[in-house]
Amino acid sequence: MPGRYGGAPALQRVIGLGGDRVESTDGTRVAVNGKQIDEPYVMRDTFGPAGVQYDVTVPEGRLFLLGDHRASANDSRYFLSEQSGSVAASDVRGRVQADRAVPLVLPALRVFGALLTLVGIGLGIWGFTTAGHTSRFGEHGHD
Repeated sequence: MPGRYGGAPALQRVIGLGGDRVESTDGTRVAVNGKQIDEPYVMRDTFGPAGVQYDVTVPEGRLFLLGDHRASANDSRYFLSEQSGSVAASDVRGRVQADRAVPLVLPALRVFGALLTLVGIGLGIWGFTTAGHTSRFGEHGHD
């Protein structure tokens, strides 16, 4: 998102597409095209204030984005004066899909586990050989 986050990437959910009306009358619940959406993934701050209220129509070719941790997300709600808080769809650099996220993580965890196993074996061998030298020197003095 050029101009936001110092040019660094941000991971946020697409809530509205071009032409969608996105609104929150209480700063907490979100409706798209008049239908409240279920957001079980949102981390709510029970002691913090409600978020900002908004009612926007997303411009064509753009996306309305919200972070999952709404209390600390610097998302579309805080840029409403800039094309209804939206970002250009062409600025999207990646996509996380629920059915793909876990399978991609599992091979990485397997590799990490194998690496830890090899390190453990190496440390065990080193410890065994070091202990053997120490006891030999300990019993007979220096060779």
